[in-house]
Amino acid sequence: MSRSIGTQQWSQAVRLIQSSDRAFVGTHVRPDGDALGSLLGLALVLEERGLQVARLCADPAPLTYAFLPGAELITAQLPDWSPQLGMVVDCDGISRLGPLEPSFAALPHLIDIDHHATNRTFGELRLIDSKAAAAAEIVFGLVRELDMELEPDIATCLYTGIITDTGRFCYGNTTAATFRIAGELVRAGAEPDSIARRVYAERSIAATHLLGAALSHLAAELNGEVVSSALTLADFAATGAAPADTEGIIDHLRAIAGPRVALLLVELEDGQVRVSFRSDGTVDVSAVALEFGGGGHAMASGCTCPGSLQEVRREVLAAVARALSESGCRDAR
Repeated sequence: MSRSIGTQQWSQAVRLIQSSDRAFVGTHVRPDGDALGSLLGLALVLEERGLQVARLCADPAPLTYAFLPGAELITAQLPDWSPQLGMVVDCDGISRLGPLEPSFAALPHLIDIDHHATNRTFGELRLIDSKAAAAAEIVFGLVRELDMELEPDIATCLYTGIITDTGRFCYGNTTAATFRIAGELVRAGAEPDSIARRVYAERSIAATHLLGAALSHLAAELNGEVVSSALTLADFAATGAAPADTEGIIDHLRAIAGPRVALLLVELEDGQVRVSFRSDGTVDVSAVALEFGGGGHAMASGCTCPGSLQEVRREVLAAVARALSESGCRDAR
C-alpha cells in the first residue's frame, strides 16, 4: 500500500493492534484537517476492532471540523484507565503533542504514523511515508492491512484529511494514488460536496472579520519575493475570533501571484508567535521552519517561536531571505 512502509512494519502494526484492548490516539497541538481526520478515522477503526479508545489532543477541534464523527469526543484529559498502545498521527516529532507528550512517551507500545519529510521519529514502530499526501492516506493503508471494510464515518474522516492536506487536490503532493484512495473513500460513503462545503464554504462572521484583518495587514517583503501578514491579540479581541479561526488564512496569501513565499504570523497569548509558511515550490520552507524547531513539508510548514511579533518577524524574514538566496533568487537580501 505505501511506497515507504514495508510489509514487516505493517504486520507489526497489525499485531500490536490485535494484542491490545485499550489505546490512546493522539495528534498535534492546534490540529488541522488531516490531524483530526486521521485521529478520528483511526479511532473508529480501532473501535471497530473492539478496542477502547481515547481521542486525545491538547486543543479542541476547530468549529470547522465539528461535523467529523467523534469530534466532540476529543479531549486533553486522560481517562481513568491505562492503555497498552498509543498511536500518534500527523506529528513530525513527539513534542508536537504538547502537554500530552509525557503520557504517550510512557506507554508500553507507541506507533508513529506520519507523512512529514521533517519527521523526528519516535516510538517503537514508525509508519512513515513522506510521499503520502496526508497522514490519512497511511491510516487508509492500515485499514486495508487490517482487512476491514470501510465504514462511511471512517471514510468521511479520512477523505477530510486528504482534501485538506492537498488543498482540494491542488497541491503538488497530490498523486495518482491520492485520487485512487479518495475514490475508494467516496465509494465507501464519503460525500465530497458535503465535506467541501463544511470545510471551505462555511465560515463564521468572526472568522471572516479575522480574514479581513489579515488581508488588511498584507505586506510585500524582500523585493516582492515574500508576502506576509500578521495577526495580533488586538485583532482577535476586535473581531471576537478564536485562534482556530486562522485556519485557511495562509492559503489566501499563497494565492497571490508573484511571491515565492507566503508568511502568516499569529501572536499568541503565551508570549509566543506561530508562523505558517507556504511556498510556490521553488523554496523548501520546511527547512526554514526546522531552524525554529518546527517542521512540515517543502511547500507548507510551520513553527512556534518565543518573542515579540516584531522580533520573530525579523528573524523569520532573515531565514527566508537566506533560503531564497540559496535557491537561486538573486534579488533577495
